Formats: sequence, structure tokens, C-alpha cells
Amino acid sequence: MTDLRFDWLPSLSSPQIEERLDVLVTEALKDYQSGSGIKPKATYEDSYRVIGRHLLSALYCAHHAGEGVSLPRRPEAYGVNNLGGIQYPARAALKLRETLISLGWLSISEKGSKGKYTIAAASGDLAHAFDEWGLRWMLPELLPETACVELRDVKRDTEGKPIRSGRKRKTTKVDLVVPESSLVDRHRSNLTYINNKLRQHCISLDLSNEHLLQLQNEMAEKNDDAETQDTYRSLYLQRVQLTRIFSRGSMKLGGRFYRGWWQSIPSKHRPHIRIDGKKTVEADYSGMSLRIIYALAGHDMDPEVDPYDIGLDDWRGPKDDRRKKIKKIINALINDEDSVYVIPKQELKLLKVTEEEFLLLLFNKHPLIKNELQSGIGLKTQYIDSQIAEAVMLELLKEDVVVLPVHDSFIVPAGYQLALEASMKHHFNQLTGSTTSVDVEIVKLDDHFGMTKDEVLNLADDESLGFISGDESWKAVVDNQKKITTNYLSSWEHWKATRADSFDYSLGETT
Repeated sequence: MTDLRFDWLPSLSSPQIEERLDVLVTEALKDYQSGSGIKPKATYEDSYRVIGRHLLSALYCAHHAGEGVSLPRRPEAYGVNNLGGIQYPARAALKLRETLISLGWLSISEKGSKGKYTIAAASGDLAHAFDEWGLRWMLPELLPETACVELRDVKRDTEGKPIRSGRKRKTTKVDLVVPESSLVDRHRSNLTYINNKLRQHCISLDLSNEHLLQLQNEMAEKNDDAETQDTYRSLYLQRVQLTRIFSRGSMKLGGRFYRGWWQSIPSKHRPHIRIDGKKTVEADYSGMSLRIIYALAGHDMDPEVDPYDIGLDDWRGPKDDRRKKIKKIINALINDEDSVYVIPKQELKLLKVTEEEFLLLLFNKHPLIKNELQSGIGLKTQYIDSQIAEAVMLELLKEDVVVLPVHDSFIVPAGYQLALEASMKHHFNQLTGSTTSVDVEIVKLDDHFGMTKDEVLNLADDESLGFISGDESWKAVVDNQKKITTNYLSSWEHWKATRADSFDYSLGETT
């Protein structure tokens, strides 16, 4: 399990944070002595305030997620020009770490079999203050443009082949310097515009405290395989800004948008997402990767055809439980650049076919793109779907419609479903020259927590449901007032009413 590094969480703007920050900075400056070659006190104070605000914000976010944050004590983990490192001066960051400990505000533990990294959590008076504040919406500081775009590759041997290790034959990701260009400038500018819009809104969940805790526990169980902050699964409602990540050392591969908290929760729970307290709908492209591959090969796939119906016995259409397994296998195949992927035996057992039989069915279903399916074309299709995602977000956000990307799907307030569908189809056609179909998810209430789409629809057909007594209605009102997520929304509404008029909406312009 990889704990989030403190700088991977947002720095928050809040009177409560600022009050604690004043104490932290004053304490850190107590032993300052001026002298020849020593920077002015104001310089240290400015640095301490920036780093200290980020530290306190991260500790606050982690406290309400029931977790700690990684806070390295090694100086080499820091540095403004340290690629992949914490972009703060080591001396100032470590000074604040010591000050937090001396104030009794920080508890430290070692994690890993040999104490590989340091985990920090709020303690003492600071933890007590966090509890008193509760989970509040606070305005995140805008992500710097330079942090909006990242480029990665994998470790390679002397022949340029990916190095794989372990039982699962995994590669190790490495960060690369993003090459400067007009295209990168445009990516950064557009994403700054998107992030500035997203951070102004309350993106939360409509769940009881009990169901919220169940969701947190469910997500925590999936963290064992997490390697980076992009694969980390935990419920940090404050993580609403996005980063585009390109792959294999190329600005034309990958490029999807990551790090929005809603991308990490299981898909069955996403219908509980609310935007500014409003119910939402999620619309996704049907078989997007395959349709893009068809377009790249010069063919148009019928938008009404189910690309995952490969001819298995007793196929039940979109409701078939095997459909997600087939989609997962196909995505793995098209992303298998090194021809190392083997279909898991348990998946084949469920589908009741051998690997050879599955591939035969797949190629018979899609003979026009048989070669492309075996060419490791996945990252190329991701680049195209990321371009489509950017276009959809820019179009809707310019109309003040909040839109949340989940790679090949989008979430918007329920009243904008038709606008979203039209935008998705238009931009798919503009960038591929082909047509597509869009599927829409249902809206879920707290009472539907854990239910499948079919189970919710069956409830809607039950005429005996939908009537509640006066006592039940009053209980629902009281319970709603006690909900953590209700208080989170209320704090955003307070910010909107009292501070939004002074907010600088001009940050970030599209190009």
C-alpha cells in the first residue's frame, strides 16, 4: 500500500487553517538569528507559510480520511527541481516537520518491513481542532500550470525493453522531463482553466455516515496494489483538480486526466456523487477504444452494435455479467505492447472458453481490426480519447456546466444529460470521423447504496414503495442534518454566499 505523500494533497484556503498556520510559523521562527549571509526573516516566513499551509492542509485531509500522509525525513526527497520529488526546499520543510512535532501536533510512525518511509498524522491539540472543525469544504489552491502535465516511461534495459519483475511481471514507472512546446503550453493552459472551474464547486456524495464509512473501508481494501497517487484509492473529497499524464516518453501516447477523487470509487457507487448538492448522471461511450481503433483503421462501426458481444452462449446483452470481464480482457490485450499478457484462468473459467477460443471469437467479431488488436495500440487510443475528453470539458465548462471525467465517461448534474450526450457524440465525430453511441447510468439515493442498476430499477417498479409516514419523514430530516456530507455541502454554500464575490474567476484561459 502506498500512502499519499503530503504534497499530493491540495493546499487549502481557510480561516481555520490560517489560524493554526500563524502559530506554526511563529514557533518555527523563534530561533531565527540575523547575520551576515543569513536571509532576511521575511524570506523564511514566506517560505514557511507556503509549506506550512500545505502540510496542515494535507494533515487535515488525511485526518478526515482516517489515514496518515507520507512525510519523508530524507533531504534528498525534496528540492524545487527534483523530478518526481517534493517541490519544496528540504531545510524549510524539515524545519516545519520538527516544529510540528515539538508542538505536539504530529505523530510519526515508520511503515514498511524495514522502515522504508515515514507516515505522519495529526495529534494532540491539532487533531482535536480537526475534529471540532469537522469535514468542511475549503477552497483548494490552484494547481500550478507546470504540475498540470506529466510525462512517464518505464524502466528499460540496455536494449530499450521494459524491465519486468515479480510474479505479476510488472514494470516500474519513471518520471521524465516534459518537453516544452506550444502543444504542451496549450495542454497546461486548458487544464488550468478546467481546474480553476472545478475547484470552485462542491463535488461530494449523498450518503449516510454509515454508508460513507462502508465506502471508505471498501476503497481501503483495494490499496494493496497501489503504486502511485493515480492508482491510490481513498476518499479525499478535496482532490478535485486534474493532471494529464502522458506515457512511454511520448506526448502522443496516453494523456488521460487523473487524480479526481471520483475516479477512484467503484463504479456502482458513482451514482451517489453530487455536484453542488445536485443529483448527477454518468454517460459513457459504448466500446470507445474499439470504436477508435475502427476509425484509425478507416472503418466506421455501427453505433448500435455491442462490441463486446463476441458470440458467447446465452448472451443477455448489456446486462450480461460477462460483459465487464470481456471489456477488461480486450483493454488488456490492446495495451499489451510487449506481448506478455495472458488471460487469467479464472476469467476464462467464468467465460467457459480457452484462451485460443476467446481470441478466435474476438477476431471473428472484429475481423477488420484483427491486426490492430494485437499491435499494442491502447495508448494511442487513449491519446485520442483524452483529446475528446478535453474538448467535452471545455465546451460544457464554458457554459458553466460542471463536468467530471472518468476516462471514457463523464458525470454532470442530472439536468444537463442531453447536453452532455450531444457534446460527447459531436466531439467523438470531430476527432475520429466516426459515429458512436452513449449509455447513461441511473441516479441513486442513499437507500440504494450497494445496489446494482437492475435492483434499483426493480424497486422503481414496486408500487408498494414510495410512501412514508410522518414519523419516517421527520427522521429522514434529522438524519440528513447529522450527515457528514450534508455539513460538507453546507460549508461550501457558506463560502459561496460570503466569499465567492471576491474570487478571481479569470485564472486560466483556454487556447
